Amino acid sequence: MIKTNNKKIKILQFPIANSKGGITQYVLQNWKYIDKSRFQFDFATMSKSLDFADELLSTGSKIFYISCYAEDDENKFIEEFRKILVEGKYDIVHVHTKQWKSFNVEKIAKEVGVKKIIVHAHSTGIDTLDASKREKDIDLHNRILGSLTDDIATDYWACSKLAASFLFGNRIPKSQIKIMNNAIELSRFKFNNQVREAYRKKLGVREKFVIGNVGRLAYPKNQEFLLQVLKKICRIERDCLLLLVGTGEKENYYRQLVKENGLENNVIFLGHRDDVNCLLQAMDIFVLPSEFEGMPIVAVEAQMSGLKCICSDTITTEVAITDNIEMIPLEMELWKDEILKLKEGYRRKDESDRMKLAGYDICLQIKKIEEEYCANNNT
Repeated sequence: MIKTNNKKIKILQFPIANSKGGITQYVLQNWKYIDKSRFQFDFATMSKSLDFADELLSTGSKIFYISCYAEDDENKFIEEFRKILVEGKYDIVHVHTKQWKSFNVEKIAKEVGVKKIIVHAHSTGIDTLDASKREKDIDLHNRILGSLTDDIATDYWACSKLAASFLFGNRIPKSQIKIMNNAIELSRFKFNNQVREAYRKKLGVREKFVIGNVGRLAYPKNQEFLLQVLKKICRIERDCLLLLVGTGEKENYYRQLVKENGLENNVIFLGHRDDVNCLLQAMDIFVLPSEFEGMPIVAVEAQMSGLKCICSDTITTEVAITDNIEMIPLEMELWKDEILKLKEGYRRKDESDRMKLAGYDICLQIKKIEEEYCANNNT
């Protein structure tokens, strides 16, 4: 066990981001539910600022703003990160990552004597927007992976088996990797017809067949495919509406596509929202045509809300927790047909028991995380 002389176990979470993407969402969910009498979370970020900083600081957490990426100025990054660890005297460094770029963080943590270093895999691909740069990033990832040894950290976690395979390959024995579910607050996402009606009225979509997507407007989320499918659907059913929840580097491009294809009355860009739980209630179907995903939290949330979900078969099958989800190839005609089949409607039901049994209740999952934080791999 990690001994802290009855003091709180101090954990540095790195990195989080102002965009509140999947990794940040996961970390903040754990921070919300962790026993704060026993554990202290501090946070390091590459963002210039965090809109939610005051909320974190109010519970005694610290936030460290790192001024540059290691690939831009490696020496400066190492200096700043080392200072954070030396001054913070952390028991644990929890590193959340999508891909390998270096072992800088892990090496610094070992050098300053951090007892527990967790490397946590969150993706199954490289999401760099520019195709040529993406190829370079894939090559770098594979080169670094090729030199990975099981002593670079003490613990290896992943959100899914596919994510574990992508980040750790065969360099880390499967017996050493722990799959940690992206659990959610079940009660927030339970189907509520009153919320559904209120939000459909608020959005002006009461008479529409509402297709929903939540995620960054970015290459891996593949909303361009969805817009092409929508165009086909609207040739048959003009009362279909697509809600796009999220922001990202491809937003302007997608807005232009909507205009060029005459879909202005069929697409609503909702931007970043903190009421996704309510927006899911308003939808009639949830769609996720991603090129790849580690373990999409939003697909878990959508299933919990009783929504029928259509997801690409490139996503890990571990996401199929309930009977509400169908995973199919990225073929436009197939997606069009499957979406239109659901236009006739269905009864939404409470999936709480199924979610709890599968390990996706944050109230139960946080206990497992607390146990893992206390455990020492060397004992």
